[in-house]
Amino acid sequence: MSVAGKWRVTMPTPIGTLEFVWDLTDTGGAWHGQMSGEPPIGTSELTAIEAQANVISFVTAVKSPMGALQANFIGTATGDSMTGTCKTRFGDNQFSAVRV
Repeated sequence: MSVAGKWRVTMPTPIGTLEFVWDLTDTGGAWHGQMSGEPPIGTSELTAIEAQANVISFVTAVKSPMGALQANFIGTATGDSMTGTCKTRFGDNQFSAVRV
């Protein structure tokens, strides 16, 4: 099953629960993506996207009060649900997502 599509993501963090949306598209093996959410998330491009079957990983830079923060995501989808980890310089956070 492809991980392409829109995903609503929920991620508990030390600063509170963050909610945002990923929009992932596969155009003949070339992946593109965008992440969007309310401040402090804003909108950012997803880069270095790698997808194989139901596993996806990518990098993005989100806005933070201390400047851009690199976030490395890796997730595994089962049907219309996904779970995974977001790694930042402040530590790792688990996330869950549902296809919308």
